[in-house]
Amino acid sequence: MATKFLFAALPAFLLVSTAALAAEGKVTFLAPADGAVVNTKDKVTVSYEADLGTKGNHLHFYLDGHRVDVLRQTKGTTDVSITKAGKHELCLEIETSWHFSTGVRQCISVTAQ
Repeated sequence: MATKFLFAALPAFLLVSTAALAAEGKVTFLAPADGAVVNTKDKVTVSYEADLGTKGNHLHFYLDGHRVDVLRQTKGTTDVSITKAGKHELCLEIETSWHFSTGVRQCISVTAQ
């Protein structure tokens, strides 16, 4: 009877453990601000800081869902060219040393003109 309970409770335990792991760490965009307007003729300097947590190793930086940089520092800047006018999504995601997401991601939107 105890064995049946253990096997029944194991999936719930694993689900809670995975959720707790995914919530570990933090990423913050310092600049540009969410909703900022940027110029298509200038490079956009992205300033960030991150707490990688215990599983994180580095960050991936995405523009509209495409990885454009791998960032090894937990605080710094990177430049990106946004040449197409319109609304764009910038995201930073904490990755393991094997380039798997830890589930911690921060995104902002900018409008290029």
